[in-house]
Amino acid sequence: MRLSTQLAGIIAASTLTCAAIIIFETELFEAYESWRLLHDMPPAAKQAAEALIAGREPAMTDLQALIKFQLLANDGTISRSNLALLMFVLTAVIGVFIAGTILLGRLGSGLDSLAEAARMVTKGELSARAPLPRFASIEETQLIDDFNVMASALERVDRELKDSTAAIAHELRTPLTVLSGRLHGIQDGVFEPEADQIESLIKQVDSLARIVDDLRTLSLANSAQLALDLASIDLAEVLRPTLAAMAPDLNAAGIAVDADLRPAPLIGDAARLRQALGAVLTNVQRYAAGSEIMKIETGTSAGWAFVRVLDRGIGLTDEASARAFERFWRGEQSRGRANGGSGLGLSVVRAIAEAHRGEVTLTSRAGGGATFEMLLPQKPLRVDTFSTKG
Repeated sequence: MRLSTQLAGIIAASTLTCAAIIIFETELFEAYESWRLLHDMPPAAKQAAEALIAGREPAMTDLQALIKFQLLANDGTISRSNLALLMFVLTAVIGVFIAGTILLGRLGSGLDSLAEAARMVTKGELSARAPLPRFASIEETQLIDDFNVMASALERVDRELKDSTAAIAHELRTPLTVLSGRLHGIQDGVFEPEADQIESLIKQVDSLARIVDDLRTLSLANSAQLALDLASIDLAEVLRPTLAAMAPDLNAAGIAVDADLRPAPLIGDAARLRQALGAVLTNVQRYAAGSEIMKIETGTSAGWAFVRVLDRGIGLTDEASARAFERFWRGEQSRGRANGGSGLGLSVVRAIAEAHRGEVTLTSRAGGGATFEMLLPQKPLRVDTFSTKG
């Protein structure tokens, strides 16, 4: 029930309880007063009263004695009745107060548990949750559910932040260690500053630059500040140069490209979409090496432009399909960084797709391998949501 309904029920029950107590006590008082009056009457008045109760006509002298006694007793009876009524009201109020305190205490127990859980969260115990008490109102139930969802989200964000911090430190440590060791070696004369040494150092610097750029993209996306340079584009024509540039590396990895790039017009950021496709193809090159044929398709369907990449690699587990777009998650956790990448590529792809109000999926492909799909709306984006300059 709603809180207002519960309170109205408690008020109504309290009112009825109070009235019942007063009526019961009044009945007892009237019975006592009748007995007391009969007990205190003089013999003549008592005979008249008994005759009247029995339906007989009392003697005149007895009736006069009864009237005289009644007149004398009226003042005392009224005083005692008023005092008794006051006592009846007081005892009824006390009883209703006690009952109301018990009922309202049970009614507000949800707020107490919620306050206790909130205090625990403020102390850093993010695993704290508010239990749902019995007889909780609709408002209390909704409030407790919302608080628990918020606490779960806060705990998840805190855990992701800690994991991300550790992962960032791990990803940056390797290239920085290589750079530091090689540069110190050159400085000490251990290594000659030859072309292959310089090229190796440049690769490490490029690796650092990619990680930093990916982290910046994700940070902007998380804060809804990822800038898009929007224009009318054809997804097929945008992706053609990226595919041509990466074809030699894919061929060297034992992957032949089968492209079916049909027109796919939309309003989007060409540079960001090329960045996303580059990350997807790099992922295919890394995890589907030697799989011979990779298909890539573009086109439109029901107001959406799409790009699909289908490979014949090692396939995906259910966990991999669910977690592929998480930051710093790799399909094979045992891979070293050199073989497994930084774990940021597909996260960047999802951020770019969502910035275009699109979506991405990565699923297992029938017969082995994986299917990546990005869907982007063809209708123009709201330009007031994102900056139009990157």
